Amino acid sequence: MEFWQVPKSQVQRLRERFPQVNFMHAVTDAEAVSAIESADVALTSRLSYSMVEHASRLRWVHSTAAAVGILPLKELAAREILVTNSRGIQAAAMAEFVIGGLLVLSRRFHLMLAAQRERRWVQDELTRDVWPWSVRGRRMTIVGFGTTGQEVARRAHAFGMRVIGIRRRVEQPKPEFVDRIVGPGELDEALRGCDVLVIAAPFIAETDGLIGGERLAMLKPGAIVINVARGQIIDETALIAALEKGHLGGAVLDVFRHEPLDPASVLWSMPNVIISPHVSGVRPDHWDEVIDLFAENLRRFQRGDPLLNPVNVRAGY
Repeated sequence: MEFWQVPKSQVQRLRERFPQVNFMHAVTDAEAVSAIESADVALTSRLSYSMVEHASRLRWVHSTAAAVGILPLKELAAREILVTNSRGIQAAAMAEFVIGGLLVLSRRFHLMLAAQRERRWVQDELTRDVWPWSVRGRRMTIVGFGTTGQEVARRAHAFGMRVIGIRRRVEQPKPEFVDRIVGPGELDEALRGCDVLVIAAPFIAETDGLIGGERLAMLKPGAIVINVARGQIIDETALIAALEKGHLGGAVLDVFRHEPLDPASVLWSMPNVIISPHVSGVRPDHWDEVIDLFAENLRRFQRGDPLLNPVNVRAGY
């Protein structure tokens, strides 16, 4: 994806800030394999096994994204190469995306917009069988209560929603804008009767296929599912079945098991599904913040100080 290539203008910003550092800007895999041979640091959204094999001097990798599953983490761990990521950079934008999608479906804006294009007055339709519903008082369960999950919860709380967050480190303090924090072992309890399910968890072995048909059936009839994490976390076939049966009221999907989404997928034609091309965290100043974070870490790296946003390469996030 072109968006994930570090822009030339941002490389120039780094060169101006660090005139003593030699920055090599690789825009193709072949250029990257060649450039990384003499690199001490890599700023990238992805690395291949071949690149790591050629990187004899590599000591630190900074991911321009929050997710690091695309990096060869086992090889990096074996070499004891430091890995940091850009978590938090996209959190606010992704949270706005989640709330925006939720409001579109709950307030039935998708039906209103369709009617608007056809110049139809649908007041009776929207006060008969498909009433818009208020999010106030509804229960939201957020699977993955990291930086993005917390920003979602903060906004949901402001709308008067009751929020349950699921995270591994349950011993950490509970934010005041969350009703409960539970561990992965209590996932099923947190899903039962839930009005809105938000997936914001990292994609690791434990989350692959985490939300299948049985767990979707635990949600309250008419519930809305929102996924801004990875498509592999939800069983896509089971999700489609739950939508077709009417158990789910809708879905907001920014990610899919296979991307781009197959044009033949039935998800495209479902009126209560919002499809986004994996851009929930995109905004104009994205790269400014990524480079500012990397620059701060580069200063720390040069001084030998601890880096911001360290990744546990063995855990995968």
